[in-house]
Amino acid sequence: MSATNERITQKQIALEAEISPDFLSQILHGRRPCPKAVAVRLEMVTGISKVIWVWGSPSEMRTALELFMIRQGGQHGY
Repeated sequence: MSATNERITQKQIALEAEISPDFLSQILHGRRPCPKAVAVRLEMVTGISKVIWVWGSPSEMRTALELFMIRQGGQHGY
């Protein structure tokens, strides 16, 4: 994010990855698997490996995303 005051949110991450925030939430809570094409886009947006998005546990995904958001100065919003 370009502005120093701007906080990245789960919603922004989802929109940048071209998925709905609800779909991202479902992936993060293990209700839906992460398609490989979506994993590639999430990796581009967050830097979190597509391997985590496709084969990681919901806990691993949430932890990785939380660390990314902390580094970006954001709040999680699960």
